[in-house]
Amino acid sequence: MKTNNPYLVNLFLIFSFICLACSSDPVQNQEPEEEVSNLVYEGETTSDRLTDNEDRFYENKIPNTEVIATLKGDCSSEDTKSLNQQITNLSNAGGGVIRIKKGNYCFLNVILKSNIHIKIDSDVTIQPDLSGNTAGKNLNMFRVGEDFLVENVAITNSDEDNTDINTWFKGNIPIGDYNGVRFVEFSNVKNFKFSGMNLTDNFSVFSNIVLNLPSSANVDEIPIGGIVSNVKMTSLHVGYGVVQMQTGKKVLYKNLDGEGGVTLRVETGAAATNQVNKITVDDVVGRNIKVSFGDAAFNMSPHRVDQGRVDIEGVTAVNSTHAVQIAAGFIGSKPNLINSKGTFDSRSFIGDITVTGGDGAQIKGKDFKYFDCEDRKTLIFKCQNPDNESTFGKSIGAIRDNASSKSGCTGSGNGCYDVIIGKITKTNTDFEQEEFFIYPGNAINGCGQITAPANCI
Repeated sequence: MKTNNPYLVNLFLIFSFICLACSSDPVQNQEPEEEVSNLVYEGETTSDRLTDNEDRFYENKIPNTEVIATLKGDCSSEDTKSLNQQITNLSNAGGGVIRIKKGNYCFLNVILKSNIHIKIDSDVTIQPDLSGNTAGKNLNMFRVGEDFLVENVAITNSDEDNTDINTWFKGNIPIGDYNGVRFVEFSNVKNFKFSGMNLTDNFSVFSNIVLNLPSSANVDEIPIGGIVSNVKMTSLHVGYGVVQMQTGKKVLYKNLDGEGGVTLRVETGAAATNQVNKITVDDVVGRNIKVSFGDAAFNMSPHRVDQGRVDIEGVTAVNSTHAVQIAAGFIGSKPNLINSKGTFDSRSFIGDITVTGGDGAQIKGKDFKYFDCEDRKTLIFKCQNPDNESTFGKSIGAIRDNASSKSGCTGSGNGCYDVIIGKITKTNTDFEQEEFFIYPGNAINGCGQITAPANCI
């Protein structure tokens, strides 16, 4: 019987191992590299960032005296008057905490005053009081600093700073005979806090948390120093969302989650802010801003004014049109305003963006141009969403940008500006377009005129 030469056998085994390694390793290495290049945009880093230390934005100066709110509940129309009186009494006495305990309450124009903290239990539901004549009106449930300066105020859940949604109080915006509803509007206020709310909307007009000018329209009387955190909202209108920031300096937004619309919209445009080119938005910090089945998690858009600096990190978008929208400044059609388009500070930063594409995004008509002809036809034939301004469709991309030099925009006088973009991660490839950045040049032409049918599908 012939035996194998041990030397030849060993040599054959070594040669086979080397060949196997040569043929398999490159394949194993290539796939992750290809995946990384397709799904991760490394972005830029910078050491010059706005800090997110909460102590920099809000300091609790409110006395710890606590009283229990005396309210009827069951959506009594008398509760707004009662709560306003209790706020006045406690503020005049130096301030303290008003605790709202279990129940269903309807409020309209609750006026906060200095040194008041309203703490709301987790088994409380608050909605607007629609018992009066609200037809065609804009409603505010809580007002802070509309007619006078307010300092050191807070509206939070009772277990303040608890990130567990089960500890948050609930809000509800029902269908009703009104134009729009804001849960709270901050104006001429310094050192404020809002946190711990889980709200259900019905695609109503207006964002539920608004930072705006006061009734005086004085651009020097704006929100300064505040925190908005731990908020979840659902069924939001595509044109609005969780927060609309028209004005404000040194404000921290943290742990905001919206289903529908835009979660954090730093979009100026209140008429009086456009009458002088003076910064009304600056030192804006956002952390952990999320959207699902909506338009975008974060939107920045200056109107006529050269605004300040924003620093946003931890943006998550799931089945939404985009994660981030960066809009060039524009003049618009309103009369008697300054002849400027507006920008944001070039040191602004947006990073750590995670985006998951898919169906169910709220697509506005102006974004149909980014869909191929067949998909565009499907969108045009579809029935609109309850907000009557959007149609459910497929996610388009990570960032929509028409303000940067890369987008083709040139000259600050034309509303153009560049911001620093950090890392972007796509978790899948379920997007209408492959690119991370959607510029005006990504629009698809040649589809011809597509006419919607008499009856939508």
